[in-house]
Amino acid sequence: VADAGFNVIFFQVRGIADAYYQSSLEPWADRVSGVYGQAPDPLWDPLAYMIEKAHAADIQVHAYINVYPVWNGGIFCENPPSASVTPTPLYHLLLAEHGSTDGKPNGLQWTSSGDVYCGAYMRGTPASIFLDNHLIAVGQDLVTRYDVDGLHLDHIRYGGINTSCDPVSEDRYSEFVGTPTSCFSGSGYAQWQRDQVNGTMRRFYQEVVPLKPGLWLSAAVWPIHELDPAWGFPGSPQQGNITYYQDSKAWVAGNYIDSISPMIYPGSTYNGCDEDGNYLEDPAPTSSDYWIRSRWQTLVADFQAERNGRYVIPGIGTGYCSFAEIEARIQ
Repeated sequence: VADAGFNVIFFQVRGIADAYYQSSLEPWADRVSGVYGQAPDPLWDPLAYMIEKAHAADIQVHAYINVYPVWNGGIFCENPPSASVTPTPLYHLLLAEHGSTDGKPNGLQWTSSGDVYCGAYMRGTPASIFLDNHLIAVGQDLVTRYDVDGLHLDHIRYGGINTSCDPVSEDRYSEFVGTPTSCFSGSGYAQWQRDQVNGTMRRFYQEVVPLKPGLWLSAAVWPIHELDPAWGFPGSPQQGNITYYQDSKAWVAGNYIDSISPMIYPGSTYNGCDEDGNYLEDPAPTSSDYWIRSRWQTLVADFQAERNGRYVIPGIGTGYCSFAEIEARIQ
């Protein structure tokens, strides 16, 4: 990394409320030891090792954590983590704090049909103050025990546009409006959801960042904040502020984050190439593929226009047919 001229590594240390480092708050990740909740043998600490090697090469290490994911999704939604693991998995801490309804943990995000949301992850509800306190404790533990240079937050958003119908959210919103209210009732519910996510981010900035001088707080954010019809983008793409209640521009405007990284990169290899493998810039103005360079530039400019003295570090990704395209986006 040093030879390539980079100066920072975002090193993931938390995926599904687990730990890629020695933690008294969350269980060891199975990707470290091979067994969830079991320490590696012989014992070693990936984060400590990364910091040692990176700092020796004058490279910063920012601890990268997934925020709201509690456990894997898919088939794992029917197979939660074992309650016998030490430390107790967050899934079971939330269950003990908020209880369950018809066998469904109240502290997880529920869909409008009354089911626990099960996408790529099961996610804790941003309305849970208990969850917020736990997340802040994890952040404080990381920055006080490890010589990290920053915290990078990912998945600090709802799972989707209709994933806040859990009992915790409905109870908290009812308290907020002063009358018993179900999810999505009233025009203020969407903004209330944004406020829950904004509150988590603000707490990281106010309660974690001051614990380590010079600590940098950043986040990966949805690539489209809100769609501008003037851009001429096709279809109905998902929007961070609308679909996921992630108002990343509010974080920048409110001065409670140091940088954002819009995830403007393909999830798989982008095939905008000719038969010889050369990249074709804007192969068709009406292309439904969002990864052409002109759209990348449009989205970067949209975030830059409202950066409020903070930094926008756009995601580029590696899923292109040639390095020349990556280089062009860097330039």
